[in-house]
This record gives sequence, C-alpha cells and structure tokens, in this order.
Amino acid sequence: MSFQHEALRVAWAQRSAGRGEAIDARYRGAIARCTAESSRRLPAYFRRYASAHLALGGAPVASMLAFAEPSWVRPVSAEALARALIDLRRLRDRLKEEVERCRSLTPDLAAALVRCAAAQGAGATLGDAEPWASPDADLVTPRLDADAARALSLVALAAEVSPSPRAGVLEKAFEIADRTGARWSSPSALIAVAEAAEGERRTRIARAALDVARRSDGGDAPRELVAAAGLLPEEEAQEVAAEAIARAGGAPPALVPGPGVSEASAVALERASRSLPAPQRIRVLARLLAGLPAAARARAVQEIERSWAPWCFENEAEAAAVAPYLTEPLLERALEEVPVWPVHALGARLVALGREDEARALALRWAGSSAGYQADALLRLGERLPPGRRPEKEIKALIEELAPEERCDSIKEHPSASVAILGAEAALRTVEDCNELSGSYVRIVALARLARALPEAMRAEAARRAVLAFEAGGADADALGDLCDAAPWMSPADAARLLSTCLFDASGSPSLAGVFQGWASLAQLAGVLRRAGGEEAVLAASDEVAIAGRWLHKMAISQRDQ
Repeated sequence: MSFQHEALRVAWAQRSAGRGEAIDARYRGAIARCTAESSRRLPAYFRRYASAHLALGGAPVASMLAFAEPSWVRPVSAEALARALIDLRRLRDRLKEEVERCRSLTPDLAAALVRCAAAQGAGATLGDAEPWASPDADLVTPRLDADAARALSLVALAAEVSPSPRAGVLEKAFEIADRTGARWSSPSALIAVAEAAEGERRTRIARAALDVARRSDGGDAPRELVAAAGLLPEEEAQEVAAEAIARAGGAPPALVPGPGVSEASAVALERASRSLPAPQRIRVLARLLAGLPAAARARAVQEIERSWAPWCFENEAEAAAVAPYLTEPLLERALEEVPVWPVHALGARLVALGREDEARALALRWAGSSAGYQADALLRLGERLPPGRRPEKEIKALIEELAPEERCDSIKEHPSASVAILGAEAALRTVEDCNELSGSYVRIVALARLARALPEAMRAEAARRAVLAFEAGGADADALGDLCDAAPWMSPADAARLLSTCLFDASGSPSLAGVFQGWASLAQLAGVLRRAGGEEAVLAASDEVAIAGRWLHKMAISQRDQ
C-alpha cells in the first residue's frame, strides 16, 4: 500500500503496528490445527489457499515451513498431492526471495532449503508410486534408495567442514548405513560410505557392500566386488578379487571399466589375475597401472612388454592407460598401431621422453587439414611442453581461423594451455566474444573451467561471469558440474543463488533420492553450499539430511494408516 501524504502513511503505520505479526500468528495456529486433524476434517478452503495468502503477504519463511512437513503432504489423492506441491513451489519461491535479499545463505535458510527440497522430492516419489491408487504401492524401495542417497550426501557434506565437526556429520552417514545398508540396492553407495570410515567399522560396511554385490545380477557387480576388495584385509581381498574375475569371465572392461581404482583394489586384482591367459592378463594390467604402487607397476610394465602382441589392446581406453608407462621399445611398437593407439597419449609420451619434434609431427599428421583439429592437437601438445618450447605462434594463427564458438570450445577443452599460450586476458576475452545462443553451454563451461586455470586475481571474475551466463542462458543444467568446480571462487551471493535455483529443480529425475545424490543434488552442490553459507550452513543442511528419512518413514506410515 502506498500513500500520497506522509502524515497518512505514518498514521496507518501506527494503527496497523503489529497487525502483520498477529495475522502471521493466526495462520501458524490454523496450519498447526490442520496438520493435527484427520484429513477428512481439514478445511478445504484453507488447505487450498493458505500458501497463496502467506506468499502474497510476504510471510517469513518460518511461517511457511509447515508446508514441507509430512503432515501437510498427505498422499491421499493425486489432487491433494498436486496442491501440496503447489504449496511447496510457493515456499521455494519465497526462499529464493530471501536468498536474494540476504545475498548469502544463513544456517536457517540452508536448513529450510533442504527441508523444502526433500518435501518436493518426496512428493515426486509419491506421484510416481500413486499409493492412493493401490494398497500394494511400493514405498519401501524408494525409501531405501533415499537412505543410500542421504548417506552419500552426508559423506559429501562432511568433506566441506573442518575435522572437528566432520566426525559428527560422518556419524550420521554411518548410522544410516548401519540401520538399512544391508537392504540397499547399490553396493557402490555402501563402498563410498565404507571408504569414509576407519578400522573395524570400515571392514564391516565393506562386507555389507560385498553381500549386496553378490546378490546383484547387474553388469556392475564385478567392478563393485573389486572396489569392495580394496577395503578388506589382504587375504580376504585377494579371494574377493578372484571371485570378481570369475563373475566377469575374465573380461577386463567389466573388472576395471575406467580410471580410479584404489591401490589396495589394484594390488588384489593384480595378484588374483595372474592365472588369466596372457591376452586377458595384460589388458587387466593395462587398466590397473595407474593404481599400482611403483614397484608393482614396474613389474607389470615388464610383463606387458614380454607378452606384447600386435593389436593386443582392444580399445583406446586400454591403450591410453598404458601410454604413460611405455618404454622406448614398446613406444616404437605402439607408433606402428596408430590410430588404435590414441595420438594425444602417444604424443604426451614422446614429449616425456624428449622427442618433442616427433610428437608435433605425429599430432599434425593425424589432425588433417582442419584448423580446429590442428589447434586441438597443438593445444594438447602445448599442455605437455615447458614455457618457451610451446608452438604459440602456430596455435594463435589457427585460433584466429576459427569461428567464435569454435574458439570458445577450444578454450573449454584446454583451459590451462589456452591461458599459458594465448594469455589470461586474451583467453577470457575470447570466451566472452562467444555470444551465439547455440554456444551458451560452451561459454558457461569455458568460463567455469577458466576460473580454475587463470591467475588467482582473475578467478573470481571468471566465476562471476560463469554464473551470470548460466542464469542468462536459462540455467542449462548440463553445465552444472563444471560450475560446481568453480564454487571456491564464487561470491557467497552467487553461490547462494545457484544453490537455490538448482537444488532438486535442475534434476533430470526428480525423487527423494535425487535430492541428496545425483545431478543437481545436495551431494553435487556441497561445495556451492559451503561457499554460500560457510561451515554453519553445511552443518545445518546435514541436520536436515539426517531427519529426512524419518520424515519420509512417518509419511509412509501416515498414508498406510489412512
């Protein structure tokens, strides 16, 4: 309400002082009575319009948090659930307004945001299950999936706080795993929780993961057995690794599908795979090289050299895994098998052995006549070369031939080399020149990656531009992973805005589990949360994660009782 005369405004303010608080208190009391009564007695009008009245009146967030309680989100019909989700959307919008006003994330706002997202996720899960349509609707499986996701989320949050409170956050994750972990469908979730534990508890959770993996008939079971083996005592680990080999039929991709195997798992699998036929054995070794300790790696390279046969590695991933450890004789053999061997990996090995001219010739020979491919090849090479020996003039000339979006893409793929060769200011300016709508994703990711590659004084500006580009481009969820990596250089205001925009809302598969683990989840956004509100906000969020399972459990019981 506005007044033309100041005297009228003052008189109105005096007369209505305290009225807003009184109305707010009455709404709170009415909501409390609604949630305490049977669903058959809920006042229909109030249920339908309470959130709209509070939102339009700018009510405090605390007054609207009751809409994120199980007693309000009652799955008695599709229509009732739809109305509850509208209430939650109004709460979420109100939270965004508060985040904008505060320009950071207070602990209360962090807790409210997680509570609201959990309620939205629970609503999405219930919408899929439709418990009102069938008394046999399965709510147990999604609840167990949510338990696994909550534990993983707590592990991620624990990494964002100092050692003293970290133990308390991890304890919440361990309690969830101890209570329901044996019934989880995902061995990988238990393995991640076990990796965060120590001593006897670590072994116990790893054995629980082992039991789940043994029951699984999925294609990931051999890999999960290998991962669990790395958390067990040595003798037991080798037995489990042998079991994984038998389960996979000795197939290397099933045992070690990609990088990241732990040293203990690599050692156990190296020993257990010694009885495999030579062709399978050296392919397994290739995938384990990066994880093996130095002495074992040297022996493995020697074994690969003895067993080498033409075209013995079946795909680029295996060849790339071996390339950094090739001896001169093996390198010569590999050069004869291009393009099965990845050119950039062989070029990097040539550079490491001091054969820089050969590396450059190899890269350009396979890049062809395209300026884009040549620029990519030389940027890859430039990443490996020391200053003064990088092909700077050649790369700059090739970059000039590219269209703005292609230039931006080159910087996205090679941020460190671009900064080193083009210069920090030029790299940032080149990305900013990419204004085509089709290049929105490329530009956002390039800016986010530059935030990690630029000189420290320029990183905050790159992160700021990345968030602004993300918002201007319609919040392209595909760019979120790289944005999260740039969180340490965001302002608290930008980080808080990103979190309130993306948590759950940017998820491709909305569910209660998806609130805590997966794309646009609390686990993925943990670093953004830390930047937005500091350690206190992270701890407040972890408390909400801990109670979210009990909230869903109560909701399932409430629905069953009705």
